Amino acid sequence: MSSSMNLLRKALCLALLFLTISISSSAQYTKKYYNYKWEECAPNVARYLSLTTKTDSGYYRKDYYIRERKLQMIGTFSDSQCKIPNGYFTYYHSNGILQSVGRYKQKRKEGIWVGFHDNGLMSDSTNYSNGKPIGTRLTWHPNGYLRDSLSLQEDRSGAMVSWFDNGVPSAAGRCSAGMKQNGKWKYYHKNGNLSSVEIYKDSKLVDKQYFNESGELMKDTTNTDRRAEFKGGIEAWLKYISHEIYFPANYKIINADMAIVVVNFTINEDGDIENVFTSSSFEKKFDRIAERAIKKSPKWAPAMAHNRRIKQKMNQAVRFQNYKE
Repeated sequence: MSSSMNLLRKALCLALLFLTISISSSAQYTKKYYNYKWEECAPNVARYLSLTTKTDSGYYRKDYYIRERKLQMIGTFSDSQCKIPNGYFTYYHSNGILQSVGRYKQKRKEGIWVGFHDNGLMSDSTNYSNGKPIGTRLTWHPNGYLRDSLSLQEDRSGAMVSWFDNGVPSAAGRCSAGMKQNGKWKYYHKNGNLSSVEIYKDSKLVDKQYFNESGELMKDTTNTDRRAEFKGGIEAWLKYISHEIYFPANYKIINADMAIVVVNFTINEDGDIENVFTSSSFEKKFDRIAERAIKKSPKWAPAMAHNRRIKQKMNQAVRFQNYKE
């Protein structure tokens, strides 16, 4: 066991060394460390390393995933506190795949921004003017199917159509100036049948009809919207996670009481877990244990909106208590 006691500490030191020597030794930069919540912290518990260099055009910043030894973000800010992005920015997923790229103009998005899922497929393409979407915006599901098509005029009036990840229509309706829902909006179950017909006036719902998954009109129109729910609630979910997590053999965390892995996942329309991905890694063995626990989860009660089941994205910080001899 003694030969592997310092494995994590050595890996972290090597990662920090790799990131440091990748920056020109002649550059004058400010170095900061952040934890998985993007709170400034000590180096030994950091997940992200930020290096900022003052240039003629502003403050050029590179953020890194420490343990993956990969870039997380590159961009230029107008201010030394890096609160006002100004210029082209590129973001990456923790697996190194491009996440999004586009331009800010004094903190507001401007021009075309494109995004990608962690599997490399495109997630969205949007044109911005003064921080607001304009023209045609398209988004895609992780499997490549079109998700939303939104067309907006300069006053932000327009129309939207959306689809489930099986290609079946999900919703359709129009917006008046300011992207306010107006008139009739139709929503669908994933099997293609109507789930709801809703009438809006300046984004206020004034009338609705509900239909079950067989397409039959429902008398009860009580609001059914909810977030996805684990049987027994959040306490039962955390209890389940704690029972599925174990500390890998022959590992010991140095200078910390616990390891934290953040896992992203989706609860689909049937209440099953899918698209499990570690967004903040600690070490591969810990990551795999956390991902396995999430994947093994019992069914959830799926999220509901407009009287139909929908997907919901989630993330969970999974905590491993330090090994004790």
